[in-house]
Amino acid sequence: MRLAIGDIHGKPFWEHFLDEDFTEFYILGDYFDSYGLSFKQEYANFQRLRDAARQDSRLKLCLGNHDYHYLKGLPTGERYSRFDYWHCTAIQEILEDTVELFSVVYLTFDRFLLSHAGVSCSFMQKAQAEGFETPESLNAAFRQRRRLFAFDGYDMYGNDISQGPLWIRPEALKQDALPGYTHVVGHTPYASITESLADDGVTRCVFIDTGNNKSVYRF
Repeated sequence: MRLAIGDIHGKPFWEHFLDEDFTEFYILGDYFDSYGLSFKQEYANFQRLRDAARQDSRLKLCLGNHDYHYLKGLPTGERYSRFDYWHCTAIQEILEDTVELFSVVYLTFDRFLLSHAGVSCSFMQKAQAEGFETPESLNAAFRQRRRLFAFDGYDMYGNDISQGPLWIRPEALKQDALPGYTHVVGHTPYASITESLADDGVTRCVFIDTGNNKSVYRF
């Protein structure tokens, strides 16, 4: 049994599932920029998660857009809602210290493609033009060219097929989802875990960000 949980935003509910019998547990990003929690709470939560992931390789950490915008070497203005200007240096330091644990995507043997927001055909074409041919190679792309994952699109909400796997919204993802995979994503809150087909009628998309994230996706 594998588990996946959506955007953390400082909340500790991921800990509630550690006693379950799982083979992998995927955390789909956004560890900071909480709704209502103090910086001290969200920082301590991330420290516990980082330490747990270092000790247990079954814990898989995705990078989210609310993590990405604190990293070094990004375009000017790459700051999204709730960016913590007061504590950004401390957040940047702990994220950079943890960067070896982050992946942009995870691909399972049965072709579940897990990421923060999803992988579109349009973004893969952009990545391929830079020499990154497969979804798995997006992790190498992040190590080598962080700026490839910057916000990119006409829609200020990110609802654009050109957006990358840290930003694309569900409507755009379903229009242009990379076929041949089951996309498991967070990023956009739903009332409950929601599964639907992309516009091609075949590709599955599973949206698991439930806001409070007291629910976990089992697959």
